[in-house]
Amino acid sequence: MKTKDIFSLAIRLLGLVFLYQGLHAVPGAVMAFSHAFGNGNAPVLASVTLAIWPLIIAWWLIRGGPPLLRLAYPHAEA
Repeated sequence: MKTKDIFSLAIRLLGLVFLYQGLHAVPGAVMAFSHAFGNGNAPVLASVTLAIWPLIIAWWLIRGGPPLLRLAYPHAEA
């Protein structure tokens, strides 16, 4: 394996960490959303944000994070 392949694998593994973090926050967001209909005091936006942003970053990193690869290896062929 070349160093570029290892770096790409590390980026994708970091994406899996973010995926786990996002999926770990989903039940709390669902509970806050369901409680918002009952009393309206639940911090729905904060809970949803804590669940959504790691999932977005995970999606980007699992796809390979092309800007990171271009930054690390600017002269590598496509």
